[in-house]
Amino acid sequence: MIRKANCALALILVVLVLGACGKKEESAAPQTQSAAPAVEAPKVIPGEMVLIPAGEYAIGTNEPNPENKKEFTNAYPEHKIKLPAFWIDKYEVTGKEYLEFSINTQYVAEGEAEGKTWRTFFSAERANNPVTYITYKDAEAFCKGVGKRLPTEEEWEAAGRGPNGYRFPWGNEWEANKANTLDAGFRVPVDIGKFEGDVSPFGVRDMFGNVQEWTTSNYKAYPGNSKGGDFQPGFRVLRGLGSRYTGAKSSGLWSRSAYPGNYLADFGCRCAKNATPEEAAKAAPAK
Repeated sequence: MIRKANCALALILVVLVLGACGKKEESAAPQTQSAAPAVEAPKVIPGEMVLIPAGEYAIGTNEPNPENKKEFTNAYPEHKIKLPAFWIDKYEVTGKEYLEFSINTQYVAEGEAEGKTWRTFFSAERANNPVTYITYKDAEAFCKGVGKRLPTEEEWEAAGRGPNGYRFPWGNEWEANKANTLDAGFRVPVDIGKFEGDVSPFGVRDMFGNVQEWTTSNYKAYPGNSKGGDFQPGFRVLRGLGSRYTGAKSSGLWSRSAYPGNYLADFGCRCAKNATPEEAAKAAPAK
């Protein structure tokens, strides 16, 4: 009798426990159903392009050199130029994109013979990092290989500063950690689109930080600048401060650097292309 009573008691306890679990699940169900849906981060699409409208854009600056207040920078003076509509890559070219290009075209990078090339810094973990250690020729070959071209430095600056000629992609006031410059602490390139603050008025990403980018422009003085730069024939202009630049706060999207076309460093690129008349007609200025 005792054994039967114990068995009956055990059975009742099991039923009660199961019933309690069921009630908990029922009471929890409405909370699960009413929970707000997760917000997905904007999808990063390498190779995606942004249409920049035709217009007059501010290029350069009248500010003195932050390192020597008596001199002007190589970006002096500020001036306006008119540009036709054009397309520019929303993101910097990634290592994965460059790998696919190299495989598809059997392209041999300019630094391959010296064993110092973009492949040295490529890995599966860094596939969405900007490609680096490409020369001007390497950058030009990639853009041509995907049906595009390198941007001019004026196109690059216009895409970054927008119609109002902002100093930084987000405006005229410095805000720390908005871009992958030295102050952000990474000190190396990171995945494209990681810094949500580094977005130009046109929606172009990573123009202030991450890596410096080759343009198709030769390095020369702006009209009206008789000093403020060691202008070298044959040098190509690079834009963007990159992740190791120390003077980001005192600089701006007008910053220019230049190196020989065969120079290998942590330089990358983004591509551009001309807009058709139909595309240009649809281009709306940034708000």
